Amino acid sequence: MHIMRFTLPLALLLLTTPAFAQDEAALIAEGRKLSDINCTRCHNIEATGESPLTDAMPFREMYKDFDRYELIDGFMEGLAVRHPLMPDWEVTEPQAEALAAFVMSLGEGAKVGDSPILVGYELLRVNCARCHAIDMESASAEPKAPPFRDVVKKYEPAALEEALAEGIMTGHEQMPEFTFEPDQVTAIIAYLDTLKSP
Repeated sequence: MHIMRFTLPLALLLLTTPAFAQDEAALIAEGRKLSDINCTRCHNIEATGESPLTDAMPFREMYKDFDRYELIDGFMEGLAVRHPLMPDWEVTEPQAEALAAFVMSLGEGAKVGDSPILVGYELLRVNCARCHAIDMESASAEPKAPPFRDVVKKYEPAALEEALAEGIMTGHEQMPEFTFEPDQVTAIIAYLDTLKSP
């Protein structure tokens, strides 16, 4: 039986409407979570660094050999087992779409760089997601760290602009102090705006 797959055409990656960015960001976040759980034993899933297993391709390299559709098909048809440590993982269609979105986000950073919303998402993913939930559904990894969707209920994103530029004052010792460049602040605010309830 042929399963029809819904994937976003590449042209949609250039759209910057809040609803799209929120959906794409949530998909990327889910792909990141699945990759963290299932793949990091062998593969590097970060923007830099080497894989723990030498023969395991870093995820950021995959976009060079496969487009988004090929990745989804590959995940759905079964992962190519190239070494004995590779698990036999039956990937569902939503999981395949999330994994593909995450892989493409690693390799296409420069290509989607014109979208401040996606750049803002990536800045938060790299700097904040280890403690804070940065999407509309996830729980924060650190229970005391409020999800950003709750932060934007308390504070208008634009009101955070000065704090982001001059350094966020930390509420606890574990939180590092961040200072962002003006273009990064603009991107973060653009993404945070997508988390506001309609």
